[in-house]
Amino acid sequence: MYPSTTLSANLYVYYVFQSIYLVLTMPIVRALTLHVKSEKYKTQEIVSLLEGFKKSLEAQGISVWTLRVSFSEDFDWREVISYCGDRLMLAAYHRSADDVKVPELVEYLKKCGSSYATILASEENLDYLSWLYIELSKALSEDYFTRIGVSYGGYIQTPYFPISTAFEDSVSIAYRYIDLLLSSEPKQWTTVIQELTKKVSISIRDIASETGLKVYHDVSISPWMVESSVDVIERLGAVFPVVGTLGAVYRLNRVLTEASSNIESTGFNELMMPVAEDNKLKELVKRGKLRLEDLIGLSTACVAGLDMVAVPRDLNYLKNLFTDTYTAFSIKKRPYGVRIVPTDKPIVELSRFGELPAFSYYSAGKEV
Repeated sequence: MYPSTTLSANLYVYYVFQSIYLVLTMPIVRALTLHVKSEKYKTQEIVSLLEGFKKSLEAQGISVWTLRVSFSEDFDWREVISYCGDRLMLAAYHRSADDVKVPELVEYLKKCGSSYATILASEENLDYLSWLYIELSKALSEDYFTRIGVSYGGYIQTPYFPISTAFEDSVSIAYRYIDLLLSSEPKQWTTVIQELTKKVSISIRDIASETGLKVYHDVSISPWMVESSVDVIERLGAVFPVVGTLGAVYRLNRVLTEASSNIESTGFNELMMPVAEDNKLKELVKRGKLRLEDLIGLSTACVAGLDMVAVPRDLNYLKNLFTDTYTAFSIKKRPYGVRIVPTDKPIVELSRFGELPAFSYYSAGKEV
């Protein structure tokens, strides 16, 4: 076990230097994730497996940003907390909202500073979910909520945390490739994505064969600070977030659907818009040009969910938010994630993501 404060500091330094380095080295594997369903793996074996895959990729000039291990919901997090480490992200807590106990979730997140949790929600427990977030906010600072995700429609096997589980022993890969899209014509994007996944698959073919692990790809477009989802949307002629945005985002998702249909894919395979991870989205929120309802509206058709947004720490507001996002999921009928940071502050300072402006609100009787 590692103290969460030490882990947070170490992870922050690691990500800063990795971000600087990776700007100059392409392509980038954003997440290399080992999914563990069986009990046959020991701690050192998991680390060795991930390092082996990483070494094979980097030998071909493919940078690996993060290493992750995702356990199935059959595991008790206490049995696998030893996997927690400075460079290993851990998804080991899976509970239905009704089964979440505040002290237990707090203990899990505090014992491992690189741990992530998935809360499975349904229409019947949204009120309890709202109350749960308020209670958690009394025990946890805003930073911890970046490691908690709500999933509608069931668990999902994806390299993207926090909403990640394991349906089988396997490996999954997520990417940072916005620069590749911006440097090519939109009509070539499907080919660009497939060529990227092909290069990665060839690079790890031997070790995948040796280990017997199947390899999957989640080709979701995900931003990281200066690599903005806004730029990809506007490459299609839209001006984000005004009229024309929905059509552009829908066209993007069609590209991702086509690309993922011809490879071994898993997870979301959609455009992602985590506000805390996208400098242009943060700036639009700060200027009042992007509303929370804009993001929820986009998620009804073509975004993986509502991600990394700071919202009022108010029970009624949270009830309305979860009701609206669950409605978006019901319309969309695809896996849907929610990751929110409840706060009383106009701007939240997050250790890994910097400043995150909170969305304005009136339901609690005050405006941020």
